[in-house]
Amino acid sequence: MGQKIVLAGVNFTDQSLPVLRDDPILSAGSLALVDFGHSLGGIDAVPSNGDPVPNIAWSIASDLVESESVSPVIVANYDGAGMAAELSAKGGLHVIKSQVGDTNTTRFVVKLPTAIIAYMLANKSNKFFLSMWHEVTRKAESNSLPIAAIAHSSYSVDFILNMQSNGAPGGSAANRLGLSSNLNPSAATGTAKQQVAVNGSTGTVSSLVYADLFIFGGVPSTGPLTGAVNKGGSHILYRCYLEDLTVSGRTYEEVKAIDDQLFAAAFSPGGKFYGDTFTDPATLP
Repeated sequence: MGQKIVLAGVNFTDQSLPVLRDDPILSAGSLALVDFGHSLGGIDAVPSNGDPVPNIAWSIASDLVESESVSPVIVANYDGAGMAAELSAKGGLHVIKSQVGDTNTTRFVVKLPTAIIAYMLANKSNKFFLSMWHEVTRKAESNSLPIAAIAHSSYSVDFILNMQSNGAPGGSAANRLGLSSNLNPSAATGTAKQQVAVNGSTGTVSSLVYADLFIFGGVPSTGPLTGAVNKGGSHILYRCYLEDLTVSGRTYEEVKAIDDQLFAAAFSPGGKFYGDTFTDPATLP
C-alpha cells in the first residue's frame, strides 16, 4: 500500500510536479466524486431524506465553488410498497422500485448541493463530463426516464447534462463532446457504465430545477412524474463523477480513458465491486 507524507509548511513552486490526489480521476476541475467503495466515500447504512453522502472531491470542489458545503444530498420519499433500499454486499446503494405498487412521487435521488448547482449555472457555457457506474438489477419499462438530470424545468430539452434510462441523453446532440454506454438499462440487466461530456448547455437554462447526479426509478428530485409509475428500473449505484473540463483542461477522451481503466479494475476479479450480491428485486414486484 502506498503512503502519503505531508510536509507542514512546505510549498512547491514547480507547477510541472505531479499532484497527489485522493483518487486517480481527480483533477483541478473535479466537482463531485461519489464512490461507495472508496475509503473516503463508503457509507454504513442506507441514507435517509436530507442526508449528505461523501464527496471525495470535496477539497477541489470547495475551492472551485467557494463553499465548504459540497456534499451531495439524498432526496427520498417512499414506503415499503413502492420502493426498498439496502446496501449491497460490496457497499453499493441498491434501490428497488416496485413495478406494481408504485406512485408518481416515489423517489430516491442523489442530488448536487446548492453551491455546486449555483456554480454550474453561472458557468453553463463550460465543458462538463459526467460518469455513472451502476448495476441494473431490474430493467426499466420505459427507455426515456431520466437517470441523471442537471437541467431546467424540461430535463429532456433544456439541460446542461442529462442521461435517460436507455443510456443516452435526450435533446439535441449539437453540444455533445462524447457519449458512451456499455448497457441499455431499459433493455437488460447487468453492470453499467454511462459517460457523457458536453460543450455548454442545450436549450434554455436560466435555472437548474433538477440537479440530480443519479435518479433511482426514473422520478427526479422535484415534482411527480406520472410516466414513470410502475416503469422505473432498479439499480445499485457504485460511483458518480462530475468534472468541469474547462477548468481541468482535459478532453472527454482523456477522462473517459481513466474512468474506463478504473471501472475495469473495480469489476474484474479481485476488484472492489467484483462478485457483488444483493436482494433480488423480484421480492418487491
